[in-house]
Amino acid sequence: MMDLKDLQYFLAVAQAGTITGAAAKLCMAQPPLSRQMKELEEELGTTLFIRGKRHIRLTEEGIFLRQQAEEILSLMEKTRGQLSRMGTGAGGLISIGVTESCGAGVLSDIMERFHSDFPGIRYNIWCGNGDEINDKLDKGLVDLGIVREPFRTEKYESALIKTESWTALLSREHPMAEQPGDTILLSDIAGSPLIIPSRPPLQEEIRGWFHRIEREHTILCTYNTLSCIVPLVERNVAVAICPEAVRYFTDRQRLVCRRLTEPEHVSRLLLVRRRNQLMPAAAGCFWDFARDYCGS
Repeated sequence: MMDLKDLQYFLAVAQAGTITGAAAKLCMAQPPLSRQMKELEEELGTTLFIRGKRHIRLTEEGIFLRQQAEEILSLMEKTRGQLSRMGTGAGGLISIGVTESCGAGVLSDIMERFHSDFPGIRYNIWCGNGDEINDKLDKGLVDLGIVREPFRTEKYESALIKTESWTALLSREHPMAEQPGDTILLSDIAGSPLIIPSRPPLQEEIRGWFHRIEREHTILCTYNTLSCIVPLVERNVAVAICPEAVRYFTDRQRLVCRRLTEPEHVSRLLLVRRRNQLMPAAAGCFWDFARDYCGS
């Protein structure tokens, strides 16, 4: 029956690309490792490797097993570490999943204060989109998530930790950049090519803004990370609609960030965890601290 050792051996072969390289890494002879991989394929009833003269490549099934094995072994190491720290009374480890913009703003603020009170606690921060964080939470690979609405919270406990304005990010070369003040009308950017978030619920929400003010608009492209679209905005290719945390990613000499008004639109940031979850002590402490600190 496949066990953790089989997964460790399989990952070593997948990473090394050769049985010889994997055997050297595992400090074992080549023939037993080769035999172990053949037995694993026989047990699973599928081919995991495409064996070449010099290198081994993974089949589609092998790629899938590699992804699953990495998550299983990561969870094993996390569990082992938490149990060890529980036994020694050390500070513990917190695994947090965040979206890019949430990590830039609210997480850094909370962690600064929390670390001052609990210096012995360590962190594993994983960045992804809302759907990816959802998946990590479900699999127990992160203890907590910080996400932006809309987010389906039926399976989770959630606490509001911040409300942010939506903003328009413009090049200094854009005609609207010369207007005084720190706001801009939604109608003023309707005529420019737009860059908006790629998450379908956010796309629907933003399209609804323009529908309600009866203005046509053109979506040039969508983004899942802010850093990839900043150069486009700098070159005045388009105007990006972003959370106000975009200020952490921008060069103010080349870009202008203006809060959208008439109407103003806001975004709610949530701290989430699985319902009825038995959390590590350190993660539970962070949950309580963040809720109190943010007034939830």
